[in-house]
Amino acid sequence: MSINMKTLTQAFAKTAAVIEKTVQTTVQEVSGPKALLDYELLHQIGSAGPGLAWKLYSAKARDATRPLQYPTVCVWLLDKKMLAEARARSGISKIVEDSFFDLIRADAARLVRLRHPGVVHVVQALDENKNAMTMVTEPLFASVANAIGNVENVAKVPKDLKGIEMSLLEVKHGLLQIAESLEFLHTNARLIHRAISPENVLITSSGAWKLGGFGFAISTDQASSDFVKAFHYSEYDTEDSVMPLQPSLNYTAPELVRSKSSSVGWSSDIFSYGCLAYHLVARKPLFDCNNNVKMYMNTLTYLSSEAFSSIPPELIYDLQRMLSANESTRPSALDFTGSPFFRDDTRLRALRFLDHMLERDNMQKSEFLKALSDMWKDFDSRVLQYKV
Repeated sequence: MSINMKTLTQAFAKTAAVIEKTVQTTVQEVSGPKALLDYELLHQIGSAGPGLAWKLYSAKARDATRPLQYPTVCVWLLDKKMLAEARARSGISKIVEDSFFDLIRADAARLVRLRHPGVVHVVQALDENKNAMTMVTEPLFASVANAIGNVENVAKVPKDLKGIEMSLLEVKHGLLQIAESLEFLHTNARLIHRAISPENVLITSSGAWKLGGFGFAISTDQASSDFVKAFHYSEYDTEDSVMPLQPSLNYTAPELVRSKSSSVGWSSDIFSYGCLAYHLVARKPLFDCNNNVKMYMNTLTYLSSEAFSSIPPELIYDLQRMLSANESTRPSALDFTGSPFFRDDTRLRALRFLDHMLERDNMQKSEFLKALSDMWKDFDSRVLQYKV
């Protein structure tokens, strides 16, 4: 009997691949997903994503000899076992749990593919075993949700987060960056995010604001089809689910809530962005409806000028347009970047120059630095720490 060496070699290679995969799976089950093998967790810095289910950790590579893009990174850890136990205690079905984990996987997969300065940069893609999911990103400070006081799923609140107060200048700078990121999503990536909210906006360790949370995102082609269903919210007060399968109602556009919706477009993100801007500038949410769609619709229907009494005059007109129930009257993200709210602030213009410093010629840099010396006193401590 003759032996075909090519067949034998292929059989050995196939067996070796099976053994390697089995070994990797066994190691994972014992020691956890890849990020926990490659990185040492230093301390928890915050939480993010739907239901703030992701725990964010500052971490450093265990192998110091490997070339590194960042001295430290952010390891995202989702405790599947803990969430499953919480789900069981709440009486939520296993189907919901599986759907939630699929949502997390879709978010992570989209995040890897999107390459833009305004989107959180993934260093190591999602990996998981039966107990946990992890991914690794550029170093972060926290989510905007954490920065405005929602520190759910943070075991010990870091000192930097306790009593944090973001100045209007920092908020303006962050909102302008998110508006530019939305313009990229809508125009170049042809995506509709559908979940712009504080838990899906991340602040990096250098103070930049970036988008995450793409689990609900759809393409503009999908949006124009008849297969996009409205999100389902109850008609009575309900607590936030440990595994939400729809975006936070407090930041969701009305056309995404109506049972019979017209075609969904980028304007839905503009409404959500308007809710985010309102919350950050007024220091209180526009909607606080406990996932009650009746309360939400009532607030929207009877939105009066009094609701904008704590909003700077130069922002009111644009904010009211963004929060219009009529999608066709909302400005684009690009339109909003030209708002007097941004345009008339000399300090913000200085920060924007710093953002693009490397693109300027030496003469421009020299003139700017001379002007900047007279502006130090106008910047608050957080902005000085991150940008100046």
